[in-house]
Amino acid sequence: MSQFQFSEGGRTFTCDRGSSAATPDTLWWWVNVAGDSNRYAAFVSKPSDTQRSVRPRIVAYYEQLLADRARPPAPRAAWGRRPAAPEAAATPPSQAPAEVAAVE
Repeated sequence: MSQFQFSEGGRTFTCDRGSSAATPDTLWWWVNVAGDSNRYAAFVSKPSDTQRSVRPRIVAYYEQLLADRARPPAPRAAWGRRPAAPEAAATPPSQAPAEVAAVE
């Protein structure tokens, strides 16, 4: 089995086994969803995979993808300069010992 198609939750999933340019020796389950212009490498393919074992994993993968997209973005730290440290409060000059008058 290298390709199959099914419908779930009003979506049509087309799945096929294939490698990627980044991992030519590894086969992935690639997923296309009707209405979504992206193609996803959902997970690594195993020789023992069947349509019955892969289908729920693909649906769970896509549901999690949609949940992640719906979540608001996490705040990120600014990459600019670190803000200047607050200046220390002005301290009174130290009391220096009185100078001894030079005797001439």
